[in-house]
Order: sequence, then structure tokens, then C-alpha cells
Amino acid sequence: MSLGVLSLALLAWTAGQTPEAERVDEPEIRTSRLAVMKLKAAGVPEEYAEGLTETIATAAARTGVFETVSPAQIGSLLAYEKRKELLGGCVEEACYVQVAQAVKAPHLIGGSVAKVGNKVVLNLVLIDATEGKALKRTERETESASALMSAARNATTVVLQPLLEARQGYLKVAANVPDAGLIVDDERRAEGVGQVISLAAGPHVVRVNRDGFYATTADVFVRPGRVSVEEVNLIPAKDTVESYERKASIMRWGAYGTAVVAVGAAVASGIFYGRATDDKAAVDRYAQALDVERGGAAAYDDALSARDSFTTNQGLYIGLLGTAVVSAGVSLYLFLSGDDPDRYEEFHGVNGL
Repeated sequence: MSLGVLSLALLAWTAGQTPEAERVDEPEIRTSRLAVMKLKAAGVPEEYAEGLTETIATAAARTGVFETVSPAQIGSLLAYEKRKELLGGCVEEACYVQVAQAVKAPHLIGGSVAKVGNKVVLNLVLIDATEGKALKRTERETESASALMSAARNATTVVLQPLLEARQGYLKVAANVPDAGLIVDDERRAEGVGQVISLAAGPHVVRVNRDGFYATTADVFVRPGRVSVEEVNLIPAKDTVESYERKASIMRWGAYGTAVVAVGAAVASGIFYGRATDDKAAVDRYAQALDVERGGAAAYDDALSARDSFTTNQGLYIGLLGTAVVSAGVSLYLFLSGDDPDRYEEFHGVNGL
């Protein structure tokens, strides 16, 4: 039995072992051939340029959209095509187009990595071999070679966007800061966090930022015809946390204070209500004593005193009752409208907080 038949049999058996519950019907992502040219090195070791090229090739392959042709494969194909003059590296678009056409790839990624002063600069270009022109360019610069390795993956995602736009998907970014801004593939979006935005299927670089918070970058993969959700937590700056907690504490203690006033006013209102009730009872006794021959004089004196006291106690009762109601309303408002003072408690001890 040939190797090809064995491979097909193995694939069929593997598919048969997949549980029905784990199968997901998704739009098929068609692969396209993409050549990755070795980066031109200027002021950096050739080994570093080769490693950076492999990082770019791996990032492109992980999209699941491209069948990448590595620099080694390009070298073999060019040697077979007797186009060794192209092996020295390209700097012009026409040269990139010739390489892509020679290896029969509709698109090619090329570029350079150079040391410029204290920075390491990466330039990438996406070439359309059919139209013979550059579709997109992007640049990254860092102060260290190791940091540029990470930046190269993001740059690859950005430069490949023209080839991914035909495959449509959706993305929703959830963040702990509701009014944060979004930058997708180096372009600021009008939509904010919490909104569903339409994007080309495939990988994207999302940057979430807001004044007073440290910006966060995330690599996301958008599936065709589906809403992909990415959760991001922004870390607040020290000044932001201190200002927030100061304001929230004032609101919370204000709520506590007005709640105490409301309770105290309610208790005092009850006391003066009781006194006003006693005064009214004294007046009622006098009214009853008018019909009795004895005891009328004493009841009359009590009634005069109760009348004056009743007016005072009733005024205090009504005033304190109103104070209790207003204070309770203010306290409830402060509790509901005020922010939680412990909202950023988890960030204490982070970045000097």
C-alpha cells in the first residue's frame, strides 16, 4: 500500500473518531500560497535576520489562511528555475514580483531589518505578483532585538490585511473600562469596547487604550461569519486609582453620614410626635373637664401649658420627619450614584500602586 493511501486512511479514521458534539460547521477558509522572502539585513547579523524571517513565516502560517513558502524553499525553487541572480535579496518591488512569479506564489512578503542609531527597525511589504505592485507596507521599531521579535508577529498580521478583507467576521472587545478606545491593525476604530465591529476574518492586532490607563495589546483571530469575543483588562495608572478612590470614598462616607442623620431625625421625630400626642391628650382632658364641676381649674392650667407645648412639639416633629425623609433620599442617591471605592483593589501593588 502506498504512503498516500495510508495517509488518506489515517485521516478518514481520525475524522470518524471525532464525537458529533465536538464538530463545528464553519465556513471553509481557503488557503493561498504566500512566499516569505528572507529579510535584507543592514547593521544586524545575518542570523538575526534569518530568525526574524522565520518568525514572520510562522505568524503567517498560523492564520490558517496561507500556505507559506519559506526562504529555503524559495532558494531551492530559484535554483531549479536557474534564477540564482535573485538569491542575493531584494530591495525593489520589481525584484519581489519576479521572485513571487518564479515560485508561483500570488503574493509575497519581503522587507528589511536594520540598525538605525539605538533602534532596530523592521520594514515589511506585501507584494501582489499578479498586479506587480505593493499592496501594503508597515514598519516597527524597538530599542532591542528581542522586543522586535514580538513586534514582528504584529507587523505580519497588519501587512496581511489586504488578503484577509474578503473573508468577513465580527469582533467584540469586552473591557473593564467601558469608554475605552480601540485601535485595530494600526487603525483607530469609531466603535468602542462592547460594540460588535466587522473585520476581515483571520488574525488581528487589537490595542485598547484610555487616558489614565496603561494601553493593552492583544492578538485575536476572527472566524468567518462569527462573532469572536476578546476580554481585555486595562491597568489603571497610580494617579487614576488615587483620584477615583478619593472621590468614591467621599461619596460613600457622605452616604453613610446622611443615613445616620436620617435615622437620628426619624428617632427624634418619633419622640416629639409622642410629646405632641401627650399635649393633645391634655387639651382633650380640659375639654372633658368643662362639663365637670370639680377639677376644672387644674385641667384648664394643664390645657394652656399643653397648647403651647403642642405647637412646638408638632413643629419639631414635622421638621424632623422631613429631615429624615430628605436625608434618606440623599443617602440612597449617594449609594446608587457613587462608585465602589474597592473597584481597583486588585491593582494595588501593581505598577507602584
